[in-house]
Amino acid sequence: MSVKNFKFVSPGVFINEIDNSFIPKSAVTIGPVVIGRAQRGLAMQPVTVESYSDFVTMFGDTVPGNGGGDIYRDGNYQSPMYGTYAAKAFLRANVAPLTYVRLLGTENANKTTAGAAGWETTDDPGSDISGTPTNGGAYGLFVNVSSSTSAQSSGVFDFGTASLAAIWYVDQEGSVRLSGSLFHTPVNTNLTSGVGYVLQNDSDYLFTVTVSSSLQGERDIKFGFDDSSEAFIRKAFNTNP
Repeated sequence: MSVKNFKFVSPGVFINEIDNSFIPKSAVTIGPVVIGRAQRGLAMQPVTVESYSDFVTMFGDTVPGNGGGDIYRDGNYQSPMYGTYAAKAFLRANVAPLTYVRLLGTENANKTTAGAAGWETTDDPGSDISGTPTNGGAYGLFVNVSSSTSAQSSGVFDFGTASLAAIWYVDQEGSVRLSGSLFHTPVNTNLTSGVGYVLQNDSDYLFTVTVSSSLQGERDIKFGFDDSSEAFIRKAFNTNP
């Protein structure tokens, strides 16, 4: 009630109103800080999260590890992300917010050879692609549209501009080569496969690659570039090193 509604009780004595309608703001509850990896989100910065649903939106769900799939496109889920489990356990209790710091990978200065970041082949490419090859390395597949090809007056074909469509990584003692019908007749007319030659797709628009290994022999694999087909190149070959 306003003090204006009161009269003097006695000369020199006044009644003043004490307003208790404003309650002081309580101190913000401080939760734990969790430092770890996550699928996505702001990295190397502390982020306060109020609930687990917000955490999933910002950083993604828990990752148990041992995950396969296409690492290049979908991310690496080979190792567990323990920080996500700690965040989930605390936020599910709903007692306080949590501050999460997402780490990005860095190579340890004291690493061993086996602990180096990334992955590389044991051997390099070599000229021996038949019999029992002992080379390895990376093999690129270049494609171009046949209609862009034209023959020169000297008999040399101009294949236009080719695009890198795939890279095969052979760890050791093996090779990868295309096989099938050659687009043009080389010096060796008996050649049906090789590296550095131009081959055509078959009537189903598929290519054939021969994978040779001194450990497992040879294997022919058909593939194409229709992502709705079971022969799609990313389905026909392993995408996880």
